[in-house]
Amino acid sequence: MKIEEVKSNIKLTRVSAHTHVKGLGLDEQGFASPIGSGLVGQEKAREACGVVVDLIQSRKMAGRALLLAGAPGTGKTALALGIAQELGPKVPFCPMVGSEVFSSEVKKTEILMENFRRAIGLRLREEKEVYEGEVIELTVEETENPLGGYGRTISHVILGLKTSKGTKTLRLDPSIHDALTKENVTVGDVIYI
Repeated sequence: MKIEEVKSNIKLTRVSAHTHVKGLGLDEQGFASPIGSGLVGQEKAREACGVVVDLIQSRKMAGRALLLAGAPGTGKTALALGIAQELGPKVPFCPMVGSEVFSSEVKKTEILMENFRRAIGLRLREEKEVYEGEVIELTVEETENPLGGYGRTISHVILGLKTSKGTKTLRLDPSIHDALTKENVTVGDVIYI
């Protein structure tokens, strides 16, 4: 009996809708050939995109945006990818679709900022301290009102938590007091903060 290793037929590179686009398909004078660099047709649009590439390379389009508009399936994404390919390997291409922006779960500005960060290669790392435990102390510390008068304002909240690792006393911002009051947190409750 002979045992052989069976090779997988899964492709090693990711194939997407526009992997065939390698550029705009323009000659040295900026004229589009009918078929070139993975693009077919749309000669006038490709030539206009070539002008945009020239403006970007000559640094005359800094701080400006380009909006490609048209009906579905007319090649807007392919042209944008062609522009990115013409500008070189260091230019990222981050496609977006409208349904991604107009989602009811996430704010529009958050989606746009995330795409801007991805486009410029910015990665943010956020560290948070999270405490979970039983509330053993909940004290509000007050001070004189800085605006004068007879009232007092909350300066900070002392929160004592009993966790599996021991006890922890936290001195928190007054804004936390509003959230704790809204949730009706009392001594004996188990919270995650």
